[in-house]
Amino acid sequence: MVRKLNEALSKGDIESLMSFYEEDATLLSPFGKFQGKDAIRRYWTWGLETWQNLTTTETEFGVMALGSKVAAEHTVEGTVGGMKVSIPIPCLYEFSGDKIRLHKMSFDRLSLAKQAAKGWFSKRLVGSIEAQMEKGLH
Repeated sequence: MVRKLNEALSKGDIESLMSFYEEDATLLSPFGKFQGKDAIRRYWTWGLETWQNLTTTETEFGVMALGSKVAAEHTVEGTVGGMKVSIPIPCLYEFSGDKIRLHKMSFDRLSLAKQAAKGWFSKRLVGSIEAQMEKGLH
C-alpha cells in the first residue's frame, strides 16, 4: 500500500493519493500537523505545486511492517523554484484496515532550503543559519 501511495505521489495524482487516507487521518510533517482529508489534500496539493517533476524512490531500507504499523524511507527528487533538490524522507504509518490513520514524515528542512536557495543572498542566508547551528561542532 505504501508503494502504491508513492506511485500516486510521483504521478501527481491527488485523487488516488487521497484514497489511501481515512476521513479523519492525521499527517505530521516538518511543515505542521494536517488533520482530516481536507487539510491533507491542501498539504499534498501545495507540495505538488511547490515540487515540479517530483519522483519518489524507495531506499535500501525498503518498507517494514509490524501489524498495523509501517516504516518506510524513500528519496524525493524534483525541482523547487527552478533548483534541483533531493532529500531522504523516512515515514511512519499507522493503518486502520486498508486506510492510513496516521502518517508521520521527517526530513531536514535546512538541507532542502540549502539545495533550493537561489541567488547569492538566499545562499548566504541559509549558509549563515547553517553555520550558527553548527557553531562549536567542528
